[in-house]
Amino acid sequence: MRHSIKNGLITRRGFLVRSVTAAFSLALGSKLGLAATTPAKPQWSATNELTVTFTTALSGFGRVQRPYVAVWIEDALGNPIRTLSLWMLSPPRGIRYLEHLTRWYNEAVSTPSLVPTITSPTPIPGTYNVIWDGKNGKGSLVEQGDYYVCVESARQNGPYSLVREKVTLGEALFKQKLGADGELKDVTVEFRKHA
Repeated sequence: MRHSIKNGLITRRGFLVRSVTAAFSLALGSKLGLAATTPAKPQWSATNELTVTFTTALSGFGRVQRPYVAVWIEDALGNPIRTLSLWMLSPPRGIRYLEHLTRWYNEAVSTPSLVPTITSPTPIPGTYNVIWDGKNGKGSLVEQGDYYVCVESARQNGPYSLVREKVTLGEALFKQKLGADGELKDVTVEFRKHA
């Protein structure tokens, strides 16, 4: 094979050969589903955690059902990463009303790994904390970047609430208000060092 470099310069023929070869490689890689190598993003620091704090405040009078609550994380594209907490009545009655958590339930049906093996009973109204250690459903640390924090609440024959906000998780620690909706009040997150 003849070299296409003369006196340290690339010849026209050499330039064309390299260009065609590069284009062919790129096209072949795309055809085979091979992605171009991009530098990996830094992983979540194992010394950090994200605390999600929220208040449930029941509306209505008399005997009211306690709400079902799901707290989970989605990636920047809206794909579920991990369920942090799920509050429901014990089966079989509890499963019957689980679909009232519409966003979480629709994701859980298509992504079984989103369903945790341990759930908690529905709690009384109050303020609660849920902590994310930065791991996905498979137990691996995720990359730094943008994520959605989702808190959803629903009651049988009662109101439905969803707070879903984007946060950027990197090196900087922060505290951020995510808002409120219906019976979900004062939803905040704090990205901090392990307590």
